[in-house]
Amino acid sequence: MAWTMHAVFHIKNVGFGPLMLVLMGTVSELSIMCFEVPTGVLADLKSRKFSCVIGWLVIGVGFLIEGLFPITVMVVLAQLVLGLGQTFVSGAHDAWIADEVALDKSGITSGDAFLKGQQSAFVGRLTGTWLSVVFSLISLPAVMIVSGAGYLIFALAAARWMTEDGFKASTEQRQVWSKFREGWGIVRGSKALILILCVTVFYGLASEGFDKLWNKLLLDAYTLPKVGPFGDNIWWPLLSSAAILGGMGLNSLLRKKIDTTSARSIVKAMMMLTCALILSIIGFALSQTLLITASLFVLSRTIRRGLDPLLKTWTNLHAPSETRATILSFASQSHGMGEIAGGPIVGAIGQYRSAKIAVVVAATFLTPVLPLLFVAGKKPESDS
Repeated sequence: MAWTMHAVFHIKNVGFGPLMLVLMGTVSELSIMCFEVPTGVLADLKSRKFSCVIGWLVIGVGFLIEGLFPITVMVVLAQLVLGLGQTFVSGAHDAWIADEVALDKSGITSGDAFLKGQQSAFVGRLTGTWLSVVFSLISLPAVMIVSGAGYLIFALAAARWMTEDGFKASTEQRQVWSKFREGWGIVRGSKALILILCVTVFYGLASEGFDKLWNKLLLDAYTLPKVGPFGDNIWWPLLSSAAILGGMGLNSLLRKKIDTTSARSIVKAMMMLTCALILSIIGFALSQTLLITASLFVLSRTIRRGLDPLLKTWTNLHAPSETRATILSFASQSHGMGEIAGGPIVGAIGQYRSAKIAVVVAATFLTPVLPLLFVAGKKPESDS
């Protein structure tokens, strides 16, 4: 619900231009950079469930700050809070899933769970997208406030009912620094994990500019038709819903076609999807027709939805259970490094040239992913 209107809220209510839109993401990523690995270590030492609950509470507070105080200083503060909250959840949530699934007797793998769970997430996104339209009739800040309150309620419910049977903290895991060194040692000794971290850096370089500027590009390039009391706000949930439905279809196809226990199968699919993603983003930026532009946006979002669980599954295949949250946090931090490096460049281009050129540049940041995936695909399955 919140993310559907987040950038539009920044544009319309806070008055941000392209550079500030991207810098807000950079501020959030700086917060993630500072706290990602420490919170991942906490999840490995203390509890993945505890880390997730804390993260959801903090994210709720971040959205409440934005909605209640829609001014620049408070919005910047909210990005720091949101970044902190995401660090508690990012590695811990995926590690929790993998550990709980390992206890399941039906033979389901963590890769199957990530792909199937993505389908449930699509239903949630679709519901939240249209709830954002309802609350936008009050105001865009109201969307942020209701979202923040929803996160707080969800966190309390998770604290009560979320299970945690697969995680067992041992006494030798109690030293934070030793856990950090253990996780980093595993990464340094694994060619596959090094490749994964490099890939996530370039995904981060590309994602920040596109994610923050696609709304701006559409508003600058086209006069979006107003629909009744919803005005032009109706177009954001329409586009998001189409992308969600597309993601559900692609996700279902991937579950049938990909062997989620094979790194080579996952990497091959990621290479094809990344090629399609580059072309769709460039086409979105350069198209002169609203229908084609909107269709290519939906396609690019659909592909992104398909890549996310594949990247998680690929990482989990090479991450030992006892340091899984820490290693996943390293991957998330690599993505954040890319966003911090690429975001201001793309934002400045959008501010002083145009959003179209900025989005094309963002797409070109993805091209190094292809040779990295090619190298990863040539590695033997048993080669770590």
